Amino acid sequence: MATNYLMPKLAMGMNEGTVVEWLVTEGQQVERGAPLMEVETEKVAYDVEAPVGGWFHILVPAGDTVPVESVIGQFAASAEEYAEITGGATPPAAPAPTPAVTFNDKLTSTGAVMGSVPTAAAPAAISSRIKASPLARKLARDRDIDLATLTGTGPEGRIVKRDVLAAKAQAPLTVAAATVAEPGALTVKGTVPLKGMRGAIARRMTQSLQTAAQLSQFSEVDASRLLKARKRFIANADAYGTRVSVNAFVVKAMAVACQAVPIANAGIVDDQIVLWNEVNVGIAVSLPGQGEWDSGLIVPVLRNAERKGLVQIDTELRDLATRAREGRLLPGETEGGTITLSTTAAMGGEAMYSWSTPVLNLPQALIVQPGMIMPRAAVHKGKIRKREMMPLSITFDHRVLDGDPVAGFVIALRRCLQSPELMLA
Repeated sequence: MATNYLMPKLAMGMNEGTVVEWLVTEGQQVERGAPLMEVETEKVAYDVEAPVGGWFHILVPAGDTVPVESVIGQFAASAEEYAEITGGATPPAAPAPTPAVTFNDKLTSTGAVMGSVPTAAAPAAISSRIKASPLARKLARDRDIDLATLTGTGPEGRIVKRDVLAAKAQAPLTVAAATVAEPGALTVKGTVPLKGMRGAIARRMTQSLQTAAQLSQFSEVDASRLLKARKRFIANADAYGTRVSVNAFVVKAMAVACQAVPIANAGIVDDQIVLWNEVNVGIAVSLPGQGEWDSGLIVPVLRNAERKGLVQIDTELRDLATRAREGRLLPGETEGGTITLSTTAAMGGEAMYSWSTPVLNLPQALIVQPGMIMPRAAVHKGKIRKREMMPLSITFDHRVLDGDPVAGFVIALRRCLQSPELMLA
């Protein structure tokens, strides 16, 4: 009897998936563990292995989005069974045996495969497949770049994001010529479909604003001592293995403040306010798109920040951000956040001292957004002096937190950022 193949649930928050590309052809005999398809969720793209072997019948074409656990294909145990489920179609003839090929990478979101599979058993289409990360494939599709023309600089010659971006000058984005219109009429420069990651961002931001009672509070932090402390870390970067960033200080300060005010590390789940023991900080990471107008956003989670020092936090932050931008996050690495750090306020080519109102990442009850640290006139020890000041925006869910605990959280956060040594207490 044929085995149904369901759209896999790759993360707790995944409700649907898009079949970006089938890595096998209709009727192809597939070995268990061989690359089967590339799936894009609302957050990231993954390559998925075949859970069983057999002659594969495709039921959902590439490009379609379906709910998790929907039947998208079938594995037939024999060529005869394949003919039965397809109404008499005959599977293609198997390719002639060739020397063994080894696939060395473990299956992760990078799309690699673990173990050694002889080509005689693996489909020919897989052995000749171009090695590229899911993000590189997406960027290449968006830019109409043929992956076969690129040379990969990733592990084992794998094509990664930087290879596609480097080829942009050779294959620039093409935009359809504008049609002749009446004077004063608008012409279309480009369109961005509200689906996949962009659609998920649209839905979740709208849901967040329509669901939570969101208020924002603004403050300033004198970060002069923080920058001095960071200089000492940077001076010992060779020993630590990283140049500790300002974001690492902010994450650690958030963890300390959450321990001081536990209700800040909470959220609403099933009509209950749930307080979490662990402080798992989601880090908003901007993802490249086809241009300025179609970038994405993903929030990988740094776990147990309350147990970690600045060096470990910084090392993990850089690793998560790098793998997020290269499409190499593992399933589950965007799940389980209890509070979020939004870093977008400090981005951009021109330094700006400004506040904004970050939107809550539900079901979390609080999000912190530090701005660009810049020199400003401020009162210090009774005198007006030049100090390194950081704007700070905090949005909270008034269903969970009232003004008093929010004030307590802000006070604890500012104390840690203005006196970094307090984070060690």
